[in-house]
Amino acid sequence: MSKIRSESISLNESAILLKVAAGDELVYTQLVEKYWQKVVRHALSFVKSYPIAEELTQDVFVQIWNKREKLAEVNNFDNYLFIVSKNLIISHIRKKLIETDSLKGEKLQELFFNPDEQYEFKELVEIINKGASLLQEPRRSVFLLSRMEGKDADYISEELGIATRTVRWHLLQALNFLRDHLHKQYNIDLLTIVLFSLYFFS
Repeated sequence: MSKIRSESISLNESAILLKVAAGDELVYTQLVEKYWQKVVRHALSFVKSYPIAEELTQDVFVQIWNKREKLAEVNNFDNYLFIVSKNLIISHIRKKLIETDSLKGEKLQELFFNPDEQYEFKELVEIINKGASLLQEPRRSVFLLSRMEGKDADYISEELGIATRTVRWHLLQALNFLRDHLHKQYNIDLLTIVLFSLYFFS
């Protein structure tokens, strides 16, 4: 009985997605209503502002509609929705990180952390700075120029007098070291690590 019910649900979802893919706005509206709060909750796990979470959710469903033809090939809408949501949330966070002049800025803290988590935010900045101080030259300079000053590989290559491929190798090794350093030495909130990973470790 449960197998039949599961197959029925799957077929219903497939039929719904095919209708949306064909441009059925009424069915699309029903799909949005069904999944809206789920996406909002997902966004809220990364941003601490309900209005921002709702704005991101709206962007998610706008993108799904704009690319609705793809729904005809979707086998699992939950997975598809998660991927679209994740990519837009990450894009939003990256943009805010770039717009923020300082990693210690209050603006960034208010966007992504509640008051109880802001102390953790400041601590993590200090931990990463301490970890970077353990790197040998020129690896330390490569990391600082790339991740702290936002310089590209060509600039760093010219600045330090080393090949571009060597810059990339040193950066990779520095990031691997810092990941291990954070994992082994500190018990840090997972969300905090994720947010910093978007900036430091991408």
